[in-house]
Amino acid sequence: MSRAPRVTDYGTVRLERRDAVAIVTLNRPDRLNAYTPEMGEDLVRVFRETAADPTVAAVILTAEGRVFCAGADRACLAGERGASGFLLGEELFIQGFATELHDHPKLTIAAFNGTAVGIGVTMSLCLDLRLAADSASFKTNFAELGLMPGFGSTALLPHLLGLSRAKKLLLCEGVMDAHAAVQAGLIDEVCEASLLLSRAIELGMATARLPRDAVTGIKRALNAGAALGFHAALRHEAANRLRTPS
Repeated sequence: MSRAPRVTDYGTVRLERRDAVAIVTLNRPDRLNAYTPEMGEDLVRVFRETAADPTVAAVILTAEGRVFCAGADRACLAGERGASGFLLGEELFIQGFATELHDHPKLTIAAFNGTAVGIGVTMSLCLDLRLAADSASFKTNFAELGLMPGFGSTALLPHLLGLSRAKKLLLCEGVMDAHAAVQAGLIDEVCEASLLLSRAIELGMATARLPRDAVTGIKRALNAGAALGFHAALRHEAANRLRTPS
């Protein structure tokens, strides 16, 4: 029997527990969930806590309101120092958390309830799965702002889309709707908005029924195989067998 959800407020982010699934919600709906250094600090904290919690099998990242993330907060882009004392880009989330997010030991799922812009897109590329409401769209406006995309997106986008499509997205058109994104490979599934979170939870609960060490080990092997190629994947599999076949 499912327990009642447990909710913790981190400030710019809310964490809700539904059995073995953790739901991380960006919670600045009045500012369209625009990213700030404080949000980055909150995301580092909550992803580290879920990584260390043996009762968590999967982590969903979504947002409150009609927009997933409107990109970096304009005041921060203009050089305003946040309450944390950091200028945009000085916080750990941007400075060095991408590898830790990519290597998170649990299944991680982005659930795009609405439009994602800039860092709202690139942070999700480090997650394992990406689902989107049929009303969602994706905008990569880095060139327009004179910024280099982060979170390893210059490797992850070509891997997901192919090199020419990645160049087209970053340098030409810049916008995809949900249906174009799923056809291109940026998104794994498109759902009706009302069904988005329940579908993400369904995938998380499917993972929760599997042995935790198997999930972590297979995820690590898949990441290594994708990065290093077939022969390195064979070596990694041989060196990291989950158990001896009977």
